[in-house]
Amino acid sequence: MMSTDHCPAPLLRIQPQFSHYAQWARLAQRESLFYEALELSMAPMLDGNAAAACREWYKSSGRVNAIHGAFIDVNPASGDPAFRELSRRRCRESCTLAVELGAEQVVFHSSAFPFLRGGYLENWADLCAAFYMELAEEYRGLTLCIENSQDLDPEPLEALMKRTGDGVRVCLDIGHAHYSGTPLEAWFDVLGPSIACLHLSDNRGRFDDHLPLGDGGIDWAMADRLYQGLGKELPMTLEVGGLQGVDKSLAFLRRNGYFALEG
Repeated sequence: MMSTDHCPAPLLRIQPQFSHYAQWARLAQRESLFYEALELSMAPMLDGNAAAACREWYKSSGRVNAIHGAFIDVNPASGDPAFRELSRRRCRESCTLAVELGAEQVVFHSSAFPFLRGGYLENWADLCAAFYMELAEEYRGLTLCIENSQDLDPEPLEALMKRTGDGVRVCLDIGHAHYSGTPLEAWFDVLGPSIACLHLSDNRGRFDDHLPLGDGGIDWAMADRLYQGLGKELPMTLEVGGLQGVDKSLAFLRRNGYFALEG
């Protein structure tokens, strides 16, 4: 049964864009925000100089609380050994980077194909659990948070959590849950004890629009009640595009008093 105790204000994170690092740094300082570094997960797409400069800026900021791990075409349970090995290498590189930057959490996308269950899902959960627990043992002190991405319901992550320990938890993306078609209550009810962080963005129920909070169709009053019902303080990342999206989302949360934020 969920607790009804009021939670303290959470640690809030943003995903800066290095191309406008000065503006993001000023915003973070003004609002006491931390970073979930996202663009470093796409470092292979950057040239060497840009990637190095980006990495150094995050490292020197003192604000990196989490990183978003490699996610482009990553599937550590792939049936193709070559793809599986490359995916696992990318995940390990993400963990190494997280430790270097002083992060406490690294977020990976769930890679389960959403329309297959039964033996496929059992095999996926077995392979992913063994690999993630290996990483959690290797990178002690770092929590691996597996995010619902293409998932249509909580079943894949529930199966994964049954096979893992404290070092492997869930990042519940409320925006992704909204367009999944499964009510938000089910995500919290099934995964609640395993949730270690939240991703916040809005959308209109079809696509991952990453709109500012309040600009889509998500019932944020319900999301707030479900969060409060967990009875624990969780870090939250605003995935709402640029600087204006963050400002608008913070104003929305404070105006409504959601997630213990007050104006």
